[in-house]
Amino acid sequence: MPAKTPEQNILNRLKNAAGTGPVLILTHDNPDPDALAAGKALATLLNDAWGIPSRLLYSGLVLRAENRALLDLLTPQWQPGEIPADLTPYSSVAMVDTQPGAGNNRLPAGVAPQIVIDHHHPMRELLEDVAFAEVHPEIGATVTMVDQYMEAAGVKPDSDLATAMFYGLKTDTRGLSRGTSDADITVYLRLLGQIDHSKLIQIEQAGLPQEYFQAFYQGLQAAQIYDHSIVANLGTMHRPDLPAEMADLLIRLDKARAVLCLGLHNEILYLSIRTKPLGRDAGLLVQKVIVDPGKAGGHGTMAGGQVSLAGREAAPLVAEIIRRFLRVMGETEEGENLC
Repeated sequence: MPAKTPEQNILNRLKNAAGTGPVLILTHDNPDPDALAAGKALATLLNDAWGIPSRLLYSGLVLRAENRALLDLLTPQWQPGEIPADLTPYSSVAMVDTQPGAGNNRLPAGVAPQIVIDHHHPMRELLEDVAFAEVHPEIGATVTMVDQYMEAAGVKPDSDLATAMFYGLKTDTRGLSRGTSDADITVYLRLLGQIDHSKLIQIEQAGLPQEYFQAFYQGLQAAQIYDHSIVANLGTMHRPDLPAEMADLLIRLDKARAVLCLGLHNEILYLSIRTKPLGRDAGLLVQKVIVDPGKAGGHGTMAGGQVSLAGREAAPLVAEIIRRFLRVMGETEEGENLC
C-alpha cells in the first residue's frame, strides 16, 4: 500500500476530528470577509467530501458595508447568536480565523474545540488540547488554508463561495500586497477564474450610510501625526470595526510606518495596528501595546486587539496603550493634528 501524502494525512485528521456531525463552526467576533468565507468553505468541504453537516454561528456585529454585502449575498448560511450552553448535539466545534484564548471570540473558558484553522500569531497554549490544530502565521488568509484542503479533497467551490473566498483573501492581503505567501498567490489566481464578477462589484461598491462619512471625518480630525507614526483615538464608536477601517486608510500616508487606531464600543475598547510592508511586524507590535486583561493578535502588517472595560474608566487604558505604542515606535516629540 502506498504511503499517504501529507495532504491525505491532514484530510484524515480533519475528518476524524469533525466526527459524524453536525459540526458547530465559529469564528471571531464581528467577523470579516476572510472569516465568513473560510467558515462557509469549511462547511462545504465537510459536506461535499464526507457528508458531514455543519452549523455556522457568529457573534457580534457585521456592519462594514462590504462585509454586510458579502454576508447577505454570498454567505447567508451564517447565523447570528450566542454559543449554546449545551454542545452535546454537536460532534465537534470548529474555530476558523481565531483560536481559543485569543480574546476575540466567545468560546467559553474550559471548552476546547476539536478543530482550529487560523493564520494569526501568537499560537495559543490551549491549542495543545485541540485534535486538529492548523495555525500558519506565514499564510496571508485563512481561506487559503481551507482552499488547499478543498483542492486536496477534490471539492470545487461554486461561484458564490469562490467569490467570497477571493474577496476574503484579497482584503486580508490587500490585493496580495501584504503578508502574502506563495500559497496565497496560487489560491488567488485559482479562485480568480471561478468568481462571479457582478457580485464582487456589488460587494466592493456597497452603499455607505451618512454616519460612515461622519465617523471618518471625526477620525481624521482625531488623528495625531508623529515622526513616523499616527495615532487616532476615535472615542465612542457606532461600530466596532471602525479602527480597522481607519487604520487601513491612515497607513497610506507617505511618512507613516505604523498606525494605531482605537475606540470604544459597548464597553469594549478595540484597537487596530497597521504597519508598512517590510517594516515592523504588526503582530509582535500589538503584543507590546496591549494592556491586561486584553487580548491581541495579528501577523505581517495588520493586527488588532480588544480590552473589556469591566467597569473601569476608558481614558487611562487609552492613554497607556498610546504611551506604549509611541515608546515602542521611538517617538519622542509631540504629535500634530492631521487635519
